[in-house]
Order: sequence, then structure tokens, then C-alpha cells
Amino acid sequence: MKAFSFDSRESTGEPKCMIFELRGYIDAHTVIEFEKAVQQVIEGGNQNIILDISGLSYISSAGIGAMMGLARKLSANKGDLVLLNPSTKVFAILEGLGFTKIFKIASSEDEAVEKMKGSSG
Repeated sequence: MKAFSFDSRESTGEPKCMIFELRGYIDAHTVIEFEKAVQQVIEGGNQNIILDISGLSYISSAGIGAMMGLARKLSANKGDLVLLNPSTKVFAILEGLGFTKIFKIASSEDEAVEKMKGSSG
């Protein structure tokens, strides 16, 4: 498996969100690729991002830090971040570090878009 890869697409629901389907792992070596990809979307004007992390096998503190920075940046621009479908292993990492209380986490795309609605406006 490649260290890190992703696909992106727009959601079908409202509010419009960009969905990133992440695969592999995010660590100190791959975090820059992740940050560049989401930065392009933000610069393109999309302030609502859903990260489908079901394909992530691992996330390091560098990856979590990048997600925290992304969440802050989106929030400052009246946008939001929702994590979608973390694997059991990744969820355990997030939960063990207390980040399940900070990040919005959804188990379906519809739920993620609904959580986004709760923060817009």
C-alpha cells in the first residue's frame, strides 16, 4: 500500500462540502502532502471539509496536529471539519488522546453533512 493517497469530490447534500477519502497513513513524512491537498481546496473557497478516514491505517501526532490546524482554519472562516468513519485502530488513537471530544465524528456521509449543517449559519 502506498504511504498516503487520497481522492476528493463534492458532497451531494447541503451545505456543499468537499470530501477527502484518505488512504494509507499520515505521519511526519506524509503530512505535507495532506496539508497541500486541503490547502488548495480552502484557497478554492470551500470552507466545509469532510475527511473520510476509513482508509487510514494509522495517524501520528503530526497528522492529528494537521487536522487540528485545519479545523481551526476552517472555523476562523465560518467553515467546519467532520471526520467520517474512522477505523477501529484510528478511532482508538483519537479516543486515547482525547480528540473524540474535539473533532466531530460521523459514521455516514449523510450524518457528516448533517453535523456540518449544525455549525453553519
